[in-house]
Amino acid sequence: MNKSIKNLDEFINRYDKFIISTHESPDADGLACEIAFYDLMKQLGKHAVIFNSDPTPEICRFMDIDNEINILEDITQIPGKIEDYAQFVLDTNDYDNTGTVYRLLSSRVKDCFIIDHHQGDQEKADANYVKVDAASASEIIYSIIGHYGKELNFKTAQALYAGIVFDTGSFRFPKTTSETFRIASHLVSFGVDPFKVYEQLYESNSISSFQLRGRILSTMKVLFNGRLIAMKLTPEMVQETGGSFSEGEATINQPFQVKGVVASLLIKQDTEGPVKVSMRTKGALNVAEIAIENGGGGHKNAAGYKSKLGFEETYNKAIEDMTKFFK
Repeated sequence: MNKSIKNLDEFINRYDKFIISTHESPDADGLACEIAFYDLMKQLGKHAVIFNSDPTPEICRFMDIDNEINILEDITQIPGKIEDYAQFVLDTNDYDNTGTVYRLLSSRVKDCFIIDHHQGDQEKADANYVKVDAASASEIIYSIIGHYGKELNFKTAQALYAGIVFDTGSFRFPKTTSETFRIASHLVSFGVDPFKVYEQLYESNSISSFQLRGRILSTMKVLFNGRLIAMKLTPEMVQETGGSFSEGEATINQPFQVKGVVASLLIKQDTEGPVKVSMRTKGALNVAEIAIENGGGGHKNAAGYKSKLGFEETYNKAIEDMTKFFK
């Protein structure tokens, strides 16, 4: 038995009640993990409840068939005897990256356990379940369900398939392996429709979100002879268009449609919350190192962090940090 699964076994056996959460601005991978892991907890005879800080994006709502995901907005929603609960944090290696959930629950729950696939603090990884070579957190949850010999159903299979499609960029990102395709094939056998999942994730955006993406692209700055493109997503853009911040965030991947672009940078801030930096690259350009240096984490080619600086200061610093790739 590897150390990660041993850590998980001990944590599950130690407690009977669990809060399940994912990161702020939840995406398809984090949401899929919650839905499938919640089902696993029920099969193991545990009591669990899902709490997130931010609403589920419109394009991901098809995943939550039974409306099991709750948004924690204030203290009145916290379950009674919260001191009896432990917490699972999925698809992020930073507990305080869960936003309101962290602020309201971290001092009240008994303990916290992380299940993730992003690079970060090694000591934290050793004490939890972090598998950085996994293409998605959904792959990890799939393997955990298999470890406990529990059943999948259409709901959990569709959620995990959607999570894998999203986090692998439709099976094209570097960490995609033959195991990724094997898992996807098994999930489809439960009745999952690949076209419908793709349609929901990528062809169901609102016109306001499409307008928001246009505003983001209008800020495009082309640097280093077209190898890096930097963009901005501001609170004013979100307010003026009425678009979804989470859908706007996906704009970071669009520059790679241009020949020669090897790095994309998006400085972003929602109407509430901190300034954040998202970085994407191709090949050997390791942005996880930059993210970790700034208190964040991620993968070699996809990483990010929260900034303590103002928006424009963060923008300039992020570009400066990326210059090392182009000297």
